[in-house]
Amino acid sequence: MCHPLVVASRTPLPIFQYTRGEADASAGQIYVSHFEATESPDSRVIFPLRFLYAVSTGHTGDACGFSGEYADAASARGELADFLERSLEFSSDLQMYVAPEQYGDSGVAPLKMDYVAPGDIRTWMTVFVEGDFYQIVRDD
Repeated sequence: MCHPLVVASRTPLPIFQYTRGEADASAGQIYVSHFEATESPDSRVIFPLRFLYAVSTGHTGDACGFSGEYADAASARGELADFLERSLEFSSDLQMYVAPEQYGDSGVAPLKMDYVAPGDIRTWMTVFVEGDFYQIVRDD
């Protein structure tokens, strides 16, 4: 199993088109669901925001599918960037954390904190490293 990719928001995000059962795997590259560990000790320490979502790729079923120079990975990153751009219209405060597999009650803390824009994910960011925490900002 690969690390979970967690997106946090101050307000609820429009995820309907990305949920399993609603998203057609042939049309969409990512799935977004409400994150089960929202009230976990790790979530309360890491995220000041209350709406948490797990993001995975359709071709691997986890966040590992975003990594690499493969066509499926590039397409999934593009769709993730589109999702984040749209989400910024609903919430000006978005965060993304590449969580460890044992996330929940593990006492983990982010290893690196940085800013990233959706365009960065679309164009050059080809791997998500466990422990990285990002504040999502608008493209200039």
